[in-house]
Amino acid sequence: MEESDEEGEDNEEFLERLMAQTGREMPQRELEEHYAVLEELGSGTYGRVVLTEPLDGGPPVVLKLMLKERTEWRAFLREYCIALCLSSHAACLRALPVAFESTTHFAFGQELAPAGDLCEMVPPCLQEGLAEELVKRCASQLAEALDFMHSRALVHRDVKLDNVLLFDRECRRVKLGDFGLTRMQGSAVGAMSGTLPYSPPELCLLQGSDTLELDSSLDAWAFAILLFCLCTGCFPWAMAASSDPQFKDFSAWQAGRGVPASWPGFSSGALEMLRRLLTLDPDRRSPAIEVQKYLSLPWVMAPSAGELVPSSSQSPLTSRTGESPGGTGGRDVAGGGDGVPVPPANTLAPCW
Repeated sequence: MEESDEEGEDNEEFLERLMAQTGREMPQRELEEHYAVLEELGSGTYGRVVLTEPLDGGPPVVLKLMLKERTEWRAFLREYCIALCLSSHAACLRALPVAFESTTHFAFGQELAPAGDLCEMVPPCLQEGLAEELVKRCASQLAEALDFMHSRALVHRDVKLDNVLLFDRECRRVKLGDFGLTRMQGSAVGAMSGTLPYSPPELCLLQGSDTLELDSSLDAWAFAILLFCLCTGCFPWAMAASSDPQFKDFSAWQAGRGVPASWPGFSSGALEMLRRLLTLDPDRRSPAIEVQKYLSLPWVMAPSAGELVPSSSQSPLTSRTGESPGGTGGRDVAGGGDGVPVPPANTLAPCW
């Protein structure tokens, strides 16, 4: 969903004002003097996420603790303020009006997602997807979350299974989280320092000091990859580049040839949806919200017509390393600054 330059500038100015005000009002406090840590929910190079209980009473609070030595002040303020701005939407993880600076950390509060994240719903050992009903529940809510972000000229930049938080195992309530890499539309994005199957081809082509302007089409592409993963339990390719044989087959399909051999179980409606979301030209790529048009159609063919089983030419999902639940572990795998997120070593185990 595109915004005019004037609207984009207004959003950016508002974010800057909010960051400045939040920074001026940020209290200084030490964690142990105000909270009792009940449980560590996750950790990574960015710091850790803990479930705490305020010492002065009140309900438990999830705190994201970000190491000062690894986190810039502005980066912390940006992530927290963006999370606050998005908290009004039902499908965005809610940030709490709790933030402080300690001797060693920056911290802010967020709601707890009691059922974990989508990675836990797609076990890598099984290499199979979720029931279609669950996939569509996730698709509908995430499409609305992304549309909400894009209408405010924000691009998430890190849409993936790990950053979709669950409030029940039936996916009746899911939320998009971890806004550490979120930036304004039009921001410059540099070349990748590694590969990630969620990244679109226009990012994979960048080299050296090359940059491109950030656009919501990047999120639409990653969203489509996420849906593919939910349906199959596998990535469609390791990297969206001509050197990848699976992506090469996909590109041929986009050019009018046959459906890739590793995509046998999708219905015609699902194939059309994926083709539009994964259009190679980002200017012609469908927005994420268009998924809503396909929810009434079947996505996966019945077993009698061709059971959807991950092909040996696909890249299976494997267990994460060093990530934290609750949509706050992206920093450990995403790197820092404005670079494209990169996976940890051995995230993919290609089986072709």
